[in-house]
Amino acid sequence: MPRSFSGPALRTARRSAGLTVPQLAAAVGRSQWTVYNVETGRVSVSVDLADAFAEAVAVPLERLLWSDELAAV
Repeated sequence: MPRSFSGPALRTARRSAGLTVPQLAAAVGRSQWTVYNVETGRVSVSVDLADAFAEAVAVPLERLLWSDELAAV
């Protein structure tokens, strides 16, 4: 089943980790606008950046992905 990076899942994980957008941006070496755009689903995420986000918020990458059941049809 196809999976995609979930911006809302990143936002939830970031908040659970006690990180602000600026702190997460600094941790992954990206701008605050990039983090905001990822969290709101405005931009796609490379595998490397997805992995960096997961590491920065201390969750397995799997928790930042969602399954698109309709894409499998």
